[in-house]
Amino acid sequence: MSDRTQLAIGRNSISVPRLTKRAVEAAMGTALTSSVALVILVLNNVLTGRGGWMNGFEVWLSFMRQPAILGTMILTAFVTSLFLAWQRDGGLKR
Repeated sequence: MSDRTQLAIGRNSISVPRLTKRAVEAAMGTALTSSVALVILVLNNVLTGRGGWMNGFEVWLSFMRQPAILGTMILTAFVTSLFLAWQRDGGLKR
């Protein structure tokens, strides 16, 4: 079993170590989760009349600066990435 895998970026594929690929997948998951939180918090501030777009962005920034929130997002994305990779590789053999 090889310790390298292909990482597809656009039309290119790069040979990288498996751990690097998992870290990139976890970073993409964390960024996606952060973006969804941004949309939810900004729209919440706009729709409830609490101060508009910029106030919603400031609320999101203060939310994202909390180490517990960021740590939970990163840990969840990393564990999910590893679990899905494990499942693709066969999981528990019966």
